[in-house]
Amino acid sequence: MRRRLLWLWLLPGLVAVLVAVAGPWLDTGDPGRIIAMPYAPRGAGLPLGADYAGRDVWSRLLHGGRMLVVLPVLGTVLTMLLGTALGVLAGYLRGPVDFVVSRLDNLLLAIPPVLILLMLLHGWGYSAATLVAVIVATGVPFVSRIARAATRQAVRTGYVDQAVGLGDGPVAVMTLEILPNIVRPILADAGSRLAIAIFITASAGFLGFGPDEPNWGAMISQNIEGVTLSPWGMIVPAVALAALTVTANLTLDRLTARIPA
Repeated sequence: MRRRLLWLWLLPGLVAVLVAVAGPWLDTGDPGRIIAMPYAPRGAGLPLGADYAGRDVWSRLLHGGRMLVVLPVLGTVLTMLLGTALGVLAGYLRGPVDFVVSRLDNLLLAIPPVLILLMLLHGWGYSAATLVAVIVATGVPFVSRIARAATRQAVRTGYVDQAVGLGDGPVAVMTLEILPNIVRPILADAGSRLAIAIFITASAGFLGFGPDEPNWGAMISQNIEGVTLSPWGMIVPAVALAALTVTANLTLDRLTARIPA
């Protein structure tokens, strides 16, 4: 029963991922073509009505989610790799390395993620590289702190002392002894990092950055004024984004629970 309930929780997110990734292949039309009056209701040829400019909401939904999956996953992977590397180095080597990493973490944690997003978007312009950089800059301090604390705890265990006594160098000790034993707490945080990465990527579109291309975040912002006339242009992408974040957390939590403590 618990497994069935879990699949019921995951099903909306899996559908959202499928729509986001395979959507452009499922719809061969032009999502930018005006085919009806603004905020036209649902009808023949318009399963979700029209948006503020008279474009097909369903077509734009199919074309607007892929980057909200690809970029957050890429940014989260880079965040976990870089944050783990910095945390392990700081926790094991200590001294000046620990001092520098800790101060950088404190500096980045003091800046709100939305402010980092706005600064980089205004400075570098809207691009996939900019969004990934924002995800990494806002997520690395959290992962680094977790890895640093777990590494300090692992250093006090007997197997690390034994490896050092057998002549293993710092790189071997960190990669072969420490890293495999701190994977669980790091992965436990990965769900939150991925959810925040989806939020950051969608926020860029919601705030009006980027070209006028289909984007679930932009669809929410663009169609909010006509929610009483045709709510589907705002509600459906919002539900899809919520399903993505919930599924990301649940999936990574289940993977973490399968790793031996």
